Amino acid sequence: MSLRRSKFVPDHKPAVRAGVTLFCAKDSLRCHWARIVLAEKDVDGARTEWVTPGRPSEDLLVLNPSLSLPTLTDRDTVIHPERVIVEYLDERYPHPKLLPPDPAARALVRMTLLRIEQELFPLVEQILAGTGDTRAARKALSGHLTTSARLCPARGWFMGLEYSLADCAWAALLYRLPALGLK
Repeated sequence: MSLRRSKFVPDHKPAVRAGVTLFCAKDSLRCHWARIVLAEKDVDGARTEWVTPGRPSEDLLVLNPSLSLPTLTDRDTVIHPERVIVEYLDERYPHPKLLPPDPAARALVRMTLLRIEQELFPLVEQILAGTGDTRAARKALSGHLTTSARLCPARGWFMGLEYSLADCAWAALLYRLPALGLK
């Protein structure tokens, strides 16, 4: 009896990568957030590999069979989803620090990120995809943005004087506002 391999799994392993590679889709909000954090860290030799949804590269298929994007590789380590990627980058490449040193402040940033990921990103993705009730999604997103404005100090960044992972997520989201038809 011979063993048959799936036609979806290539017979070879991807080449060992010497540095950091971020597999991304061009129009993905979550990939954009990971790219912003990677750019802030200014990692030597880091590269972005663009993946067309529905046509993944063979390397990505072997590294991450779920094909979720973004996916980060750092030597033999494969990391996904985006939240794990951005926190990994902050721990692995500590300068500049994007999470506060104080545990309470770190928890506040993580709670903010959770809200952005669970409430705001899905609304943006729904509007951009044109699925469901986009008018209601636009109204809900506008309401969230209006109520979030009170958290922004008159000076500094979203959560105070220090730039954080939350600011990177907000940057990715705010960059999309013109495409969403919001001011």
